[in-house]
Amino acid sequence: MTTSRSTVRDALKTLFTTKLVGSGLPVKTVTDSNVKTLAGLTPLVAILSAGTHRDRVTFMGAIPKFYLEVQVWVLQSGTGWTNAQAEDALDSIEALISEVYAESVGTANWSAIENDGRSTVVEVTSDGRLYFMERIPTVVNTVKS
Repeated sequence: MTTSRSTVRDALKTLFTTKLVGSGLPVKTVTDSNVKTLAGLTPLVAILSAGTHRDRVTFMGAIPKFYLEVQVWVLQSGTGWTNAQAEDALDSIEALISEVYAESVGTANWSAIENDGRSTVVEVTSDGRLYFMERIPTVVNTVKS
C-alpha cells in the first residue's frame, strides 16, 4: 500500500493539536486544510499539501518525501490584543513547531520532519482584518512506500 500525504497531514494535525492547543498554549485552531474565514480561529496553524517526491529505492518500491506548507496565522491587533502580542505569538508558535519537528523522529508515519528552507512572514488582509502569516516549508521523510 502506498503511503498517503493525507495520512501524514492527519498525523501532524493530531501532534500539533496536542503540543500547541490548550491552556497556556498559544494556538487556538489546527487544521489540515485551508479555511474559508479566519474570524475567531486565530492563532491558527494550517497544514497544507505542497508536493511529493517518490524516490525508487528497489524494484519493490519507493520512499516518498512529502512536502508541506505549514502556515501560522495570527491577527495583528484587535480588542485586548496588540501588534506586539501578535509578533510574540507568531515567534512562540514557530519555536514550538520547531520543537515538534525535533522531537518527532522515527514514528509510524515518518522517519523525520524537517524545515525545507527559510520560513517567511507576510501581512495578509482577510475579511477586512490584517494578519501575520508565516509560511514554514516542511519536508516529511517517510520510511515506506
